[in-house]
Amino acid sequence: MSSQPSPAPDGSPFIDADQLDAMTSDERATDTRTVSTKDDAKAVVDTFRSSTAASPWTSLDRTEVADRLAALIDNPRLIQQGDLNLCGPASFMCAWSGRDPVAFANYATQLFDTGTGAIGSLTVSPNSDLVSQSYADMKARMTNVVCPQADWMVLGSLRNSTDVFWQGTFTGDPSQGLSAMTRPEEIASWMQSAGTWATVNNEANWATLKGIPHATNLIQAEGTDIVFLINANMLKAAQGLTMDGNWISKQFPNHFVLLVNEVVPSADQTTIGLSFWTWGTTMLDLKVPSKDFLNNYYGAITARLPPSN
Repeated sequence: MSSQPSPAPDGSPFIDADQLDAMTSDERATDTRTVSTKDDAKAVVDTFRSSTAASPWTSLDRTEVADRLAALIDNPRLIQQGDLNLCGPASFMCAWSGRDPVAFANYATQLFDTGTGAIGSLTVSPNSDLVSQSYADMKARMTNVVCPQADWMVLGSLRNSTDVFWQGTFTGDPSQGLSAMTRPEEIASWMQSAGTWATVNNEANWATLKGIPHATNLIQAEGTDIVFLINANMLKAAQGLTMDGNWISKQFPNHFVLLVNEVVPSADQTTIGLSFWTWGTTMLDLKVPSKDFLNNYYGAITARLPPSN
C-alpha cells in the first residue's frame, strides 16, 4: 500500500492514561491490555543481543536490530514502513506487537538468527531473494523516510513469505509496488494465525465502498484492534492537499491504517472525525469532508482479545 509521503513520526506509543495530557481522542492509547509483558519481551531481546551466532541476514547488524527491537517493544507505534509499500504488514505488526510483545520478540529474533520465524501457527520463511539482499543498497533508495533494519526484516519477511503468484516476489526494494501489496483477507489471516485475538472479523474488500454508518458503528472497546482500509485520497482531503486525480487509482483502496478512536461525524454531518496510526505516527482528530470519506472507505478488519477475567 502507500509509502510514507513525508516524515512525521511523533513517537506516540501505546501509553498509559496519565501520559495522555490533551490527547483525549487517542482511546487506543488508554487500552493497555496485553497477553504477555514488555519485560519478558526485552529479556528475549537481551539474550538475542549477546549471541554470537552467524545470521543468514548478512547485511544486517545484530546490535542495531536488537536496539530497534527494544524500542519497538517499548513503543509499537514507532514501527516504520518508510518508503516501502508495506502498510498492511505495518498495521498488523503494530497491533500484534502491542498486544503480544513476547511473541513479537520471539518472531523477530528467531527470524534474524535462523531466517525463519513464527507468527502463531504461521511460519514466516522469506526466500533468499530477500534474506541475501543488501540492506545498505535498499536504504540508499529510500529517498524520503528510511525503514530501519529490524522493521525492514520483520515487515519484508512477512510480505515475502506470503506472496501470491500474481504479485511477484517482494525483495525489500522501495520501488516495488505490486509485490508489496496486501489484501484485507491476508491481514485477517495473519491475525487469526497469531492466536492473540479471540475473534477476527473481516469486513473490508477491494471493490465495494462500505458507507459512513459502517465506519461509525465500529466500537473501539477495550481489547479491540481495528485496521481500516481506505484510498489515501481520504487523508489528502482531510489535510487540504491535492487528491490523486488518476481515474484508475481513485477506483480502489490503497492504504491501511490502525484506528485509535471511534469514527465520529460532526453535528452537521459535513465532516467525519478520524484518528489513526500510520507511517510511524499517530494522527488525531482529522476532519474528513463527508463526501470524501464516503468515496474512499472500503471497510475494516476488527480483532478482539479474549474477554478479561
